[in-house]
Amino acid sequence: MLKNPDVVLPDQVVDGKRTIKLGGTTLELVYTGRNHSDSSLVMFLPKEKILFAVDFNSLGAVPSRLAINDSYPVEWEASLKKTMALDWERQIPGHPGPGGRLGTKKDMEQQFAFMTELSAEVKKASDAGKCFDPAGKEVRLPQYGTLTGYEANIEWNIHRWCGYWGRGI
Repeated sequence: MLKNPDVVLPDQVVDGKRTIKLGGTTLELVYTGRNHSDSSLVMFLPKEKILFAVDFNSLGAVPSRLAINDSYPVEWEASLKKTMALDWERQIPGHPGPGGRLGTKKDMEQQFAFMTELSAEVKKASDAGKCFDPAGKEVRLPQYGTLTGYEANIEWNIHRWCGYWGRGI
């Protein structure tokens, strides 16, 4: 597959931040740490206060099974914090939010709150010996029940946190 002539292999690495200037536009590539994957970069236009981030910020939604299954949950929280610390106002997501809208810091703050509160609840369940079952059926965060995909994805998120808190993986 790598021998396909249409595949261009990267020849540069961004392990912190790289700034690219084209004409009067400055674009910053920022590595915010492992989250949904181990190689996500955000693209940030500081003058325009626009952030382009994919997959690790579910706008108005609970992270899906595909996003959470092989993620780095504690590092994901740190990645959200690092991304929120950038001076941006609008986010262009990889997957649009409800109604196709752009994202805001409020969306990211909501996901961070969801993840940290779920982590704390699952840790309690794990400490009580309830991971993986019955935690998957018992742990709930009704305050986030209106998020898109809550019912379909809450158990996957609980399962991932049980893996972290119960087995350290």
